[in-house]
Amino acid sequence: MNGYAALDAALGRWAPIPDDELARAHRIFRAHRVPARTLLQRAGEPSERVSFIVRGLTRIYLVGDGGAERVRAFRAEGELVCAYAAALRRAPSAEFIDTLEPCELLTATRPAFEALCAGHPAWQAMLNAMHERLFLDEERRSRDLLGADAAARYRAFLAERPALVARLTQRQIAAYVGITPEALSRLRHSPALM
Repeated sequence: MNGYAALDAALGRWAPIPDDELARAHRIFRAHRVPARTLLQRAGEPSERVSFIVRGLTRIYLVGDGGAERVRAFRAEGELVCAYAAALRRAPSAEFIDTLEPCELLTATRPAFEALCAGHPAWQAMLNAMHERLFLDEERRSRDLLGADAAARYRAFLAERPALVARLTQRQIAAYVGITPEALSRLRHSPALM
């Protein structure tokens, strides 16, 4: 499946998009490859792009005091990645986004993507479905971080994103779960996971 066919399939999972509207999307999304460890979004800068991941893996993260990284999310094949909250607020991003693997991306500028989405009701239906999913994911993530212990957060990660486990380092998983890599190592070998 080529990149645009993958984009069409992913968008179609959110809402039915007419073929002529998909053709419009193809005109604004440009294909490119980026190596691993490429910064796609820098904290403190505006959100200027929306990327669809054809192949590869990215992470969305914050850097706290002392340089500690806290991973908010991972995005992989078939998903869009952008500094979404920054785009909604029309403010600089609080997050970094980088590639963890070499990536094949289809990328649109934020103004072109917004114009596309304003042009046909199908795009609004797609955005509404995406907003709902993002809200529910963020609510679950907040609930887990505030109310679940590390073992429960790790079990939830394993259940929700099992395909990512082999693609991530223990440090990256620990930064997502909200613990140190050493604590994750102990946790992985503890009876609490059984």
